[in-house]
Amino acid sequence: MSYTPTGLQAMFPVYLARFAERDAQGEAKNSLIAQNENNLNQNLATLFHKIQDLEAALADNT
Repeated sequence: MSYTPTGLQAMFPVYLARFAERDAQGEAKNSLIAQNENNLNQNLATLFHKIQDLEAALADNT
């Protein structure tokens, strides 16, 4: 059975909801949300590239 590359769907960035509060506590929460959002997008980008590498390796081996 041979492998047929199907390609990947476009990856869209993740945006998490922020708090509307503009006090110090709200800003701290928004900062943590932004950090989590950035980490999540970095992890998704890494997974995307690893899947592309695996797909290329499978295509080369057939």
